[in-house]
Amino acid sequence: MTPPGGLYEYELDGVLVQDRSRFGIAAKVRNLRASKGLQTVGDGFDYAMDWMCPRLPDGVCNEPSTVKAPDIRAIKENTTLLFGSRLAPSDVAERRLEICIRCPAHTRRGVCVDCTGLIDWVRKGMPGRGTLPADQASGACLCDNVLSAAGASAASRPLTAGAEYPEGCWRTKEDGHDKD
Repeated sequence: MTPPGGLYEYELDGVLVQDRSRFGIAAKVRNLRASKGLQTVGDGFDYAMDWMCPRLPDGVCNEPSTVKAPDIRAIKENTTLLFGSRLAPSDVAERRLEICIRCPAHTRRGVCVDCTGLIDWVRKGMPGRGTLPADQASGACLCDNVLSAAGASAASRPLTAGAEYPEGCWRTKEDGHDKD
């Protein structure tokens, strides 16, 4: 099974390698371990899974996980509430989306917008939005529980009641209103 987000990952001494294929990540794991003077037993894939599994929601690995998977139905439902909103200029939406992607409350795990067609769904629901370079790296905002591409594209909207926005979030800087 491909992990949520479509990427296999492995980290060693602060160096993260990623790949979309099992064979690709195994090669990157072997190379990374060799660069650190470590031997690799087998093809390297088990090291990637040992690193990833504690960080993935239930159903991806053999062992139960404590990581909660995002509720994609709720995310889609909340995102549809943004459909029909006035759109922010594309440069503003792009800047917002780039902030979202770096945010600790942003996730692609279980929310792969390109492989599931969700980004196309957002474009259809928000006519005139167009394609933004950061779209393919976007996922969901766990504060607002919406697809980040749609949330960043809405010109203005109130902050979500009860949400705890991380430091640096564009939503708190703009106070939910278009001040750009």
